[in-house]
Amino acid sequence: MAGYRPRKTPAAVRKAAANKGTGASAIFTATLAGTFAALASVFAKLTMDARTVNFLRDTCNTLVAPTTPICTSMFIAKDGETSPVEFAVRSACFGLIFICNAAMWTLFTKALNRSQSSATVTVINSSANFCITAVLGYALFSEPLALQWWFGASLIVLGGVLVSSEESSSSNGKAKAE
Repeated sequence: MAGYRPRKTPAAVRKAAANKGTGASAIFTATLAGTFAALASVFAKLTMDARTVNFLRDTCNTLVAPTTPICTSMFIAKDGETSPVEFAVRSACFGLIFICNAAMWTLFTKALNRSQSSATVTVINSSANFCITAVLGYALFSEPLALQWWFGASLIVLGGVLVSSEESSSSNGKAKAE
């Protein structure tokens, strides 16, 4: 019985096909995983950045009370101390780092299960993370995005795509040989 393999039941075949899913499903899930990774970066910066207080005050003044000084008074603390509102927001951002990372790893693992190529999922996840982090940094923190940065980012993404396409073409050649 050394070479015995039991036949797969129709239910097992359907389950295996459902786990592999479609390439589009894996791409969407990998992109969503990259988005959560980028959000974790934003929350990390909000947790530690000195500009967080100004960002919170401006957001509060814009959304809650543009004509009253209530938002400014919520962020006032004695010298060397942190206001309770700032502490609460920084603590919430710190917690959101872990939540976003957990969501990213969950989605990344699902994308790996749904895809035929782990390299493709990794490239898409990394590219999405890279680009979304840049756009959010520009939008929220006024970080510069020079043409040189975009050129370098394009080269990194292109390199990842080339590695991914090489892996998928070599795995297709192995599958045909078997």
